[in-house]
Amino acid sequence: MESKETQKKRLYLKWPWNVVVYILLVVLLRVFAIPFILLIMWWNKKQQPDGPEEGYCLQRTRGRLIQLVWAALCLLVSAAGGFYLVFSLKEDRSGWDYMNYLSLAFSGAVAVCGLLGAIYEGYTGLRDALCPEKSRLAQSIRNQLPYPDEAPPVQKLFAMVDQDLKQNGEWFGKLGIGKEWILGDEVSCISRIRGVFSRDEIKHHHSGNRTQTTRILQIWILDDRQHTQVTDLKSPKELQGALECLQRRVPAALFGGYDSKEYHDYIRADENQWYAQERAYQQRKAQFEEQQRQYQERQAQNQVLTLPDGSVTSRITARDLEQLLIQCRQNGETRSFQMVPGVPFQSEEGTFSRLVCFPGGMQEPVKLVLEEFSGSPRVPAKYGWTMSASLEEAEDILRTWLEGKVPSLRDWTAVVFTGQSWQEKGEQKVDYLGNKEEK
Repeated sequence: MESKETQKKRLYLKWPWNVVVYILLVVLLRVFAIPFILLIMWWNKKQQPDGPEEGYCLQRTRGRLIQLVWAALCLLVSAAGGFYLVFSLKEDRSGWDYMNYLSLAFSGAVAVCGLLGAIYEGYTGLRDALCPEKSRLAQSIRNQLPYPDEAPPVQKLFAMVDQDLKQNGEWFGKLGIGKEWILGDEVSCISRIRGVFSRDEIKHHHSGNRTQTTRILQIWILDDRQHTQVTDLKSPKELQGALECLQRRVPAALFGGYDSKEYHDYIRADENQWYAQERAYQQRKAQFEEQQRQYQERQAQNQVLTLPDGSVTSRITARDLEQLLIQCRQNGETRSFQMVPGVPFQSEEGTFSRLVCFPGGMQEPVKLVLEEFSGSPRVPAKYGWTMSASLEEAEDILRTWLEGKVPSLRDWTAVVFTGQSWQEKGEQKVDYLGNKEEK
């Protein structure tokens, strides 16, 4: 959470002015505009640390304007082929052999294919950027919903993916992996993933005395429709990181290499074979869920839950927490409940010893306070973090803490405990209920 003063300092070029500036730079500076464009893109990204203002999906569709560059190149190739064709037809062809006619036919094919390529690249690029509801990205989301024909407007479609990536996303180049959705060249629903296959291949191209080496890095995601989404990555580190993240998010999926036997077994499976593959996936999923349930039970038994009435218990499940939160909100409970682990939890953000939850009323946000470990169990916490969350967000945070993990502090506010209240590191004071008061 940021103050208004901090938000005012963030100045960057918004759509479509950034595109207008890029075009003007290219017109004025030609190839020398590239470093300036890259600098502006870096600055815009730096000024939006929580993601683009318009959302990840809309930014991705607007980025398809780059296809106009490929359309221009295709048009140049088409013009070159057409020029050669017209020039050749004006010549005297009485002494031509079959190679001359072959060159003529080739130039005609180049002209036609280049023109068709320019039309396709230009049309799809403009369609995705200017009409995102018709984009391939939006269509990929609709196709994975239970009832595609009844899909909500594109703003809500994109918001589902953007919210998941903002709260839970891990990024590997242009590939974003959340808890429910994956944003690559298309969008994939994580619950529908059945196989993940990596491609790390080096190709050699020989031209005369020169040898060109190209490294292909791709991740192939196969879903329950036998549809494959392919996303290109830039480095082996990105590929490895994406695979490790997906193994945590969809452990029951089949992992392997591109063009492996496992991949072909999935891709070429007929109806009976696909049914067998699906049954094997469901068995693996049930096994992983049971292992996770047992792990959560062991973690929960190492924590103490203090209820609003002061009673304590160490027998905690995620379902119990959800019911407790809902019941407290329905009853208008003003007192908090809290979870304290036997050993403080550690994360990259620090070490934390207590999570306090104030349920609030049915129309109010849930208040959460996360206390940093003071260094001794007998010394009260001095520093902490607070946030207001929706019911769904609060349930996710409680579930994460129950699993022995510290929730992401991206949307939390750092506070200091003064003895009577939590004071934000700024101009505001936050009481233990999470309410803010001006100094």
